[in-house]
Amino acid sequence: MKKIVFICAIALISTSCDPSKWIDTHATSWYAKNNTDQILIITTSPFIETDAVVSPGDSVLIHIFNPFQYLGTPSFDIFYDAWDGQEKNISLFSEDKLLLKTWKYVDRNAADRQLFNESYWRLYIKKSERYQEQTYTWIFDIIPEDITPL
Repeated sequence: MKKIVFICAIALISTSCDPSKWIDTHATSWYAKNNTDQILIITTSPFIETDAVVSPGDSVLIHIFNPFQYLGTPSFDIFYDAWDGQEKNISLFSEDKLLLKTWKYVDRNAADRQLFNESYWRLYIKKSERYQEQTYTWIFDIIPEDITPL
């Protein structure tokens, strides 16, 4: 009798869910690229636990998330969702630890150039050759105007 109940339970579980719904995802990532001629130290509170040292021309990952495909096309709002309601920020420091810039999520709609404003990001979409997954990569360029000492 126990074997019959066990077999019925396995059959019920395997027919009651759609595995691809929970397995198929897209890849989304947000990078900050150092387009200055200085080495920068980027701190991301609290996502990156250690400071990222970024040489000119290099990038650092700020956020990554793999949303389910059944939710539709990923949007920049995923980045906002990760920061919303939090007192989080991204700060730039010089190689000798001088604070150059701090972008705060709460200031994303301010008039000046904001890292948390989608219009300052570039989006690249790459489709997988073998799967339905797509990779969405947003890049924010840190420019010389961003690193004027405070």
